[in-house]
Amino acid sequence: MRKTAICVLVVALMSGCGSTYVRRYFQIQSVALAEPALPKIERRLLVEPASVDPLYDDIRILYRVSPFELKYYPYEFWAENPGKQVGAAMAEYLGNKKIFPSIGRGPTKEEPEIILRSRVHVLEEIDYLDAWQAHLAMDLEFVDFKSGQALLTRSFDRKEKMAGKEVGEFPPVCSRILEEELGKAVWELARALEKKNG
Repeated sequence: MRKTAICVLVVALMSGCGSTYVRRYFQIQSVALAEPALPKIERRLLVEPASVDPLYDDIRILYRVSPFELKYYPYEFWAENPGKQVGAAMAEYLGNKKIFPSIGRGPTKEEPEIILRSRVHVLEEIDYLDAWQAHLAMDLEFVDFKSGQALLTRSFDRKEKMAGKEVGEFPPVCSRILEEELGKAVWELARALEKKNG
């Protein structure tokens, strides 16, 4: 009986010592860049959640320590599935910029005229260089709702230096990359629609 009590006490003390780590959760979201101004596109838009390549389709935040080795942070996570976060961030950004008269993220009363589909190929922090980097690679596609034809497809693969060597720096840099590339895609879409209608 006494041995059992001692074992229970030792286990309780050891588990207490190991519980100092706190889980942290991060989001990719609109950072509401004021510039540059973007064109107005008078079409109703539906933004679908991004599809994500299997390696990155995980709430654990992934970081690369060499070209051949990847790791997951043990206590740092995405707040929800990365595809949902990317889709929500794009919808929020486009809404803040007032580019489209309406932006939906799910079933709506009015049919959309354009659908924004996207795929995340890379979403990782790079830690093996002198300066840590955020790496985001994606495909963006604007599709005509009625015909199903692509109005614009655009791909990007960017690495940007992070301000510091801390995982908390990673999501804001990814968010900024996403907004900059989405802004470029909007300009290309506006020109493509103008050419098509002209």
